[in-house]
Amino acid sequence: MCSSTKIREFVLEGRVEGAAMLLGRPFELTGHVVHGVERGRTLGIPTANLDAEADLLPKPGVYAAWACRVDGGLTPRLRAAVSIGSNPTFAAEGPGAPSAVVVEAHLLDFDGDLYGGRLRLEFVGRVRAQRVFASADELVAEIRRDILRTRELLP
Repeated sequence: MCSSTKIREFVLEGRVEGAAMLLGRPFELTGHVVHGVERGRTLGIPTANLDAEADLLPKPGVYAAWACRVDGGLTPRLRAAVSIGSNPTFAAEGPGAPSAVVVEAHLLDFDGDLYGGRLRLEFVGRVRAQRVFASADELVAEIRRDILRTRELLP
C-alpha cells in the first residue's frame, strides 16, 4: 500500500522516478496545447505549451517524458524534454514578462501542429533544475544538452 501524500511529496520535490515507483506507472500530466509567447520557436526549439488539467506539478526544472496525443494523432509516443517553470532567463523583459509557472514540452523528432489537441506527458526522470542563464545563446546551448540527456533517458 502506498500513500498519496508520499506520491505528492515526491512530485513536488521533482522526484518523478519515486512517484512512478509508488504509482506503478509514470506520473502524468494531461492538458490542452495552447499558444504561448512562441519564444521556443524563435530560439529554434519549438515547444507545446500545456494548459495542465491538474494542480499538482513537479518542481520547476527540466524533465524527460513520453508525450502522446490523448485524442490520437501521435502514435507511437514521442520523447519530450519538458520544462516546468517561470522562464527566469527572460524575467527582465519588463511588463508581461514570464512569472507564472508554465509547462512546455519540446517533442523530439516531431514537426507538426498540436494546437487545440490534448497532450499527455508521462514523466520518466528529472534532467536538471530550473536556472537563469546570462543570455539566450547560453540557454539554447543548455537546452541542446537537455535534449541529449532526454535521448539517453528515453532510448
